[in-house]
Amino acid sequence: MLKVSHLSSGYYKNNNIIDDVNFTIDNGEIGVLIGENGSGKTTIFKTILGFIKPKDGSILIDDLNLVNMSLNERAKNIAYVSQNIEMPPLSVYECVLLGRLPYYLLNPTKKDRKICNEVIKELNLEHLKDKNVLELSGGERQRVAIARAIAQEPKLLIFDEPTSNLDIVNEMLLHDVIIKIAKKKNLMILVSLHELNLAYDLGDKFIFVKDGNIVSCGNKETFNEENIKKTFNKECTIIDFEKTKIIKFRRDKNEKED
Repeated sequence: MLKVSHLSSGYYKNNNIIDDVNFTIDNGEIGVLIGENGSGKTTIFKTILGFIKPKDGSILIDDLNLVNMSLNERAKNIAYVSQNIEMPPLSVYECVLLGRLPYYLLNPTKKDRKICNEVIKELNLEHLKDKNVLELSGGERQRVAIARAIAQEPKLLIFDEPTSNLDIVNEMLLHDVIIKIAKKKNLMILVSLHELNLAYDLGDKFIFVKDGNIVSCGNKETFNEENIKKTFNKECTIIDFEKTKIIKFRRDKNEKED
């Protein structure tokens, strides 16, 4: 379990971006951070990842305190797939093998290579194994980045706006991959998304963030018009459609038609 308790953090001494943030993510559960740009979602990620030191509160994974953990040990517990994926000019196999760096000093072991090959097979990247990642499409590079993260064997996998640069086909593929790895590997996944319809389909738990505070946190019952309005300051209508929901924001009277 990931347990974030009374977490406060920011970039300057007397200025907190997030204040008293509390939420939990269970094993096999997908938690979705929802909020406007500048609401504090990225600061929550950076604090969990250790890029920013918290000013108050705790971050625990299975009772292990991440705050006092070295970056190498933290990398064995948390993997991160950023919004803008940057890859060195290496083969797919070599890039995925980089995920094993926290576990070896100079040369990867047989176990490291075995895990790398298993992950490549699992994400259907075998036909691209020897190809330079710079020659791949955006969707393919996204899968390589996920494979590299899974190769770390983390307990928690964090995605920052993973669909922002993908077309609809690759967005749907990524949706299926995230659900598959969460359930099959019993991973905790924390993801931020702007697309609310996708967020509802993907998430088990929803963490609504506004001005550095948690508006609401809970299961699909919390994904309602009231919490969306509090988070985005906009009225919306939620329509039930074929076992999912469609979120439609209402246009303000002073907004012009396109």
